[in-house]
Amino acid sequence: MRRHSVAVMGVGGVGKTTYVFRLLGLSLKPRTTLRPGIYRLYLRDKEVDFIDVPGQVATEVARNFAKAWTFYVDLMIYMYDLTDQSSLYAIAELHSALLDRGITPYRRVVLIGNKRDLAEELGLFVEGDEIANAVGAAKIYYMSALKDNVEVLYKPLEENV
Repeated sequence: MRRHSVAVMGVGGVGKTTYVFRLLGLSLKPRTTLRPGIYRLYLRDKEVDFIDVPGQVATEVARNFAKAWTFYVDLMIYMYDLTDQSSLYAIAELHSALLDRGITPYRRVVLIGNKRDLAEELGLFVEGDEIANAVGAAKIYYMSALKDNVEVLYKPLEENV
């Protein structure tokens, strides 16, 4: 069984931990992530380790990742809130902060726009095409980590690891 590593990164409140908990089938209500978490998931013939990095702002997330993780990950998932344009722009800031530290810590990148249910309810949907191109994301996924079926949440993994 081949092991893969996946980092889920974005600013605070975008739903990273909710996403990871739903994938793992945990019914716990996520709280603010205070220290890096590593969670293991078995997906068909793959063993996937998730790295959930704490931080509320982009530079803090980049610093925490650089301190906690010193080798490549197979998949970098950048996540933002579809109702919050600043969380999307923070992805570019986070990406730049990693590059400024001399870190290109991933083999493949995807972008997830989270909270699709809330975006549809509010009629506000911030698309991520420009930032996806800037960070070299192979694909953009729009989802609700809280409400979508788990099969939808698995797509970024199934298609990219």
